[in-house]
Amino acid sequence: MRLRPLVLSSAALIAAIGLGACSGSADENSPADPADIQATKSINIPGVTPTEPAGTDESTVPPTREAPYEADLEIVIAGDEMAPNAVEISVGRGETVLISFDSDRAGELHVHSKPEQYVEFAAGTSQQELIIDVPGQVEVEDHETGAVVAVISVR
Repeated sequence: MRLRPLVLSSAALIAAIGLGACSGSADENSPADPADIQATKSINIPGVTPTEPAGTDESTVPPTREAPYEADLEIVIAGDEMAPNAVEISVGRGETVLISFDSDRAGELHVHSKPEQYVEFAAGTSQQELIIDVPGQVEVEDHETGAVVAVISVR
């Protein structure tokens, strides 16, 4: 096998360079010559393609959500007071909108999509998913008060 002698000779070359760097000089505490350090970094081994260390190419890292269970729409209800007020959200057709509720009462959201949808929520904290399949502007309102909490742009 031709690769084995090449690997062994390369290992010997690297060891020789390492031993040369370890050999004493007049001043053991002096820093290494930067030219010597650079020379050891650029050793070319025929037939071996240099690679970057793992994790250095950010373009290969898949995008992730900062918090996998973070709500796309967070609704807080205290009596007739509600937040947010007509917040704008943009999603793709068929994408899931995660709605997080923190409410002192049970209720229902009216989603003016085609077809219309209703999202029920209980008193306390809860989460529901909403999927809209038809593109357009969709208002989401509290069914009890009529307050618009979100306008979803579905593309």
